[in-house]
Amino acid sequence: MSRREHFTLDFETRSKDPKMADHAALEPWRRRQGKAEIMSCDILKPDGSVLQIVNDDQELFSYRLRSALAEMKGHVCWAHNATFDVAWAIADLQPNRCGQIPQEVMDIDWRDTGLLTKWLINGQVAETSHFSISLANLVKTFLPEHPDTPAFLEMKAQGVKAGENTAYWLERGTMDVKMTHALAMKLIQKVPESMRVGLMTEFECIIPVANSWITGFRIDQKLLADNHDYYLGMKSRIAKEIGVSEAMFSSPKQLGKFLFADMSLTPHSYTPTGNAGTSKGDLMWMEYKLRLAGHNDKADILRKILEAKESATIYSKYVKTTYEALAHTGDGFIYSSPRIFGTYTGRMTYSNSTTSKDFETDEKTKFKTSIAMHQIPRKAKRVRQMLQPPEGFKVGEFDAAGQESRLMAIRSNDPVMINIFQRDLNFHSMTGASIIGMEYDVFEERRKAEDGEGHYTEARQRGKLTNLACNFRIGGKALSEQAFEKYEVMLDISTGNHLVKTFAKTYRGVPQYWDSVIFESKTQGYTEAFGGRRFKLSDWQTHRWGTESSAIMVPIQGSGASMKEVAITELKRNVPEFNFALDLHDASFGYMQEDKADEIFKKAEDCLNSIDYSKYWGFKPPIPLPYDGMWGDNFADVK
Repeated sequence: MSRREHFTLDFETRSKDPKMADHAALEPWRRRQGKAEIMSCDILKPDGSVLQIVNDDQELFSYRLRSALAEMKGHVCWAHNATFDVAWAIADLQPNRCGQIPQEVMDIDWRDTGLLTKWLINGQVAETSHFSISLANLVKTFLPEHPDTPAFLEMKAQGVKAGENTAYWLERGTMDVKMTHALAMKLIQKVPESMRVGLMTEFECIIPVANSWITGFRIDQKLLADNHDYYLGMKSRIAKEIGVSEAMFSSPKQLGKFLFADMSLTPHSYTPTGNAGTSKGDLMWMEYKLRLAGHNDKADILRKILEAKESATIYSKYVKTTYEALAHTGDGFIYSSPRIFGTYTGRMTYSNSTTSKDFETDEKTKFKTSIAMHQIPRKAKRVRQMLQPPEGFKVGEFDAAGQESRLMAIRSNDPVMINIFQRDLNFHSMTGASIIGMEYDVFEERRKAEDGEGHYTEARQRGKLTNLACNFRIGGKALSEQAFEKYEVMLDISTGNHLVKTFAKTYRGVPQYWDSVIFESKTQGYTEAFGGRRFKLSDWQTHRWGTESSAIMVPIQGSGASMKEVAITELKRNVPEFNFALDLHDASFGYMQEDKADEIFKKAEDCLNSIDYSKYWGFKPPIPLPYDGMWGDNFADVK
């Protein structure tokens, strides 16, 4: 075939262990454990014929699968939830964790009908209606006139469990590829030209993201045990010191009685149901007020309660859950299931469990496979330390430096911001100097002379706080609350107002951007990020403030998501030996072979800092978009 043809692929999978029948078929990393397998592979060819490969003999099946994939070299292959299918293909053909991804997989242009649909419908209506991206719902919605739709939906509704009724699954695999192909061919025609490069870039992330799923995170068992003793011990010690039960720290009712009845404290706020607030923010504000009033003994108790609550949370979410996940996975690794385009801004998310549904009772069971990676507190270094790369590998991390601020500079075209980043000035110092009314050069000279502590260093920190808070509209009161509850920095409301006004006055292009993007979004019906991802806006009357906020935020955070996908794509093309492992906030993590780690890291660093964004965004950014990086033995070493 001389031109690029469109194939469609679907795997049906099954557990090899009857005890794992409820979940193993949904966990592609089980293939390497020998606990699950691909039952059948269906490939719809460009001529309309379907090749079905049934796994009656594993060695023969893998051989035939490799040959079938090789036939698609240089061509397009559609799948629904392609990350799942590609993960199974890699695991089937490459038995080694962090081994080279099979060339037969790499040579295919993988595409996903689920991602395609999200690019087309992404908006407030889809978000508020919780529109399902399941293949059955998409066929029902977009292919109502297709002659096979009734039979397809009837088959999907039968609720046959994976591994049961082989004839059913073989027929379903064939129907899946036919309907996936019909869906792809209809929807791809609807993609506007401005979206195409961004969409194709996202498709190119499928292979490395799928590979990261089946690679997982090794857990240092000794550090896990140490964390068990440390966090449980801290909670127990504090409970004894203040004379309460450990259960109080996780019970709002018990804590409320202790604070407001036993200690006779005044609540800072109330919940919607009228109960006195016992959240972290409430406790912090009460502690602050007590110290102002000179009641340090009571304030000290609140500080200990805060420490105990944090320890209890870390223990429950990251220690106890790690034990649960390890008991489920059984191989010393935990596995987070990735979701490309997980949020409406395009950011990636992860699931830490496998969900199994009983079709007779409609009940769902969740099996823990990982922890909430995106929620690990920055201070919880002990948790990050127990997350390790596979044996023989190091972990590398690359962080997009000042990403949101740089993207705001580009999007708003603010001349002061542009000048700062073009000349590599200190953005936070510039804002700090503006706050206290001083020239930047004088401010920086005096700050550097303080050697990390003093009036100007503190002013820079205030500038940093202002920059982090003020990109997306905020009032002085909200800024003062955020400063205290997030960073434990006390600002009165008048100071908060001053910081907000200083930001708007210093970077006048930013509030002008807010106004212009709101107007454009109302006119177009959507807001748009670099790379073409759109978010449709419709709730201008019923939720005006939230809709305006989305219009402002999506072009910045959506462009950050685009940067991440560009980075993953560039690394895949140019540094394949950097094994992508995790997307976390503005950073990309990957595993590097131990004896070549320094070489691979430098190669990846050069790659990321020489990206030609004009290929992806249609213009050359007027300022650098640099990446900073580190590498080490565990995830705490690099973050």
